[in-house]
Amino acid sequence: MMISPSTSNSENSQETELLIIQMMFQQRYKEVYELLSTQKSTQTAALYNMAICLHWSKNYQGALTRLDSIRLMPQVNNLSHSIANSDYHGIMQKQNQTDDYLNGMSEAYIRHFPILALDAVVRLKVNCWLKLGNFTKVIAIATPIAHKGYKDITDALKLADTSR
Repeated sequence: MMISPSTSNSENSQETELLIIQMMFQQRYKEVYELLSTQKSTQTAALYNMAICLHWSKNYQGALTRLDSIRLMPQVNNLSHSIANSDYHGIMQKQNQTDDYLNGMSEAYIRHFPILALDAVVRLKVNCWLKLGNFTKVIAIATPIAHKGYKDITDALKLADTSR
């Protein structure tokens, strides 16, 4: 079957992004790295997903370099504020105990959940600095989101505080 020439770059981009997310769930980081390297994209999702690949291979400095290239502006997420029931809060508290920031991200996720995307960037930076043993950076970067109750942030701050 031949692909029609009318297939848009946007469709190809979305298809590739979905493939990248799928391969990340399958822990096929080599293939993800290869795809992202050939794309040379400066989109937030591509930079974040590249950082995840580098983090996975223990190249924390390389991951930090990609994360520092991300420019997300904190925005008010009206969706989260409009859901003020106990079910939502229970799900959120349970999810905050996971390492969900180690999963890939799509541009659609970033558009719909900008605050969570920004938190994921911060959480991955904290993890990298923790692995590199720079506890001063861990405290400086993790403290502003400590009130959100992410287990990894709480644990990192405890470890950094006792290791100084």
